[in-house]
Amino acid sequence: MRRILEVHGEEIPVWLASVGQFHVLHLGDREIPCALTTAPGKGAFTLDLNGTSIALRIAVGEEATFVHLDGRAYEIGRTDPSQTLGQADGGAPQDRMIAPMPGAVISVSVAAGDAVTEGQALMVIESMKLETTITAPRDGVVSEVHFAPGDSFDGKVVLIGFEPLKDAS
Repeated sequence: MRRILEVHGEEIPVWLASVGQFHVLHLGDREIPCALTTAPGKGAFTLDLNGTSIALRIAVGEEATFVHLDGRAYEIGRTDPSQTLGQADGGAPQDRMIAPMPGAVISVSVAAGDAVTEGQALMVIESMKLETTITAPRDGVVSEVHFAPGDSFDGKVVLIGFEPLKDAS
């Protein structure tokens, strides 16, 4: 079945074709031979891509799938192609840091009013027994911090409010 996945705001047509015991992942115009096998632990898998083994965890939600890889969580939204016809591009700058999945706050490195730079660590969360660092998407100012260390949260909630830097002119 063909799907359109949204990865970091980019829509990518994707489908998986089986060839014997192996698979070919089609991402747009790319064809990638792969195999996914289960590994010990809840949601744990090993992805083999062209001879390289990658450990990852996968959690499937109602509206998205979350992949935890190399210490970061990625949300892969699922879109029905018929629902996106005629929609305008909503490319507004990110002003809220959204929880990729349910979890708990391990640490918070900023407070409301703090100026931050792109890539700066804002908060460390734990989901599925794995820690993820939430970083600033661009230079800006923290407007709100909604959770403190030890707090639990649901998926898709706002963790931190974010504003662009004000022009000093």
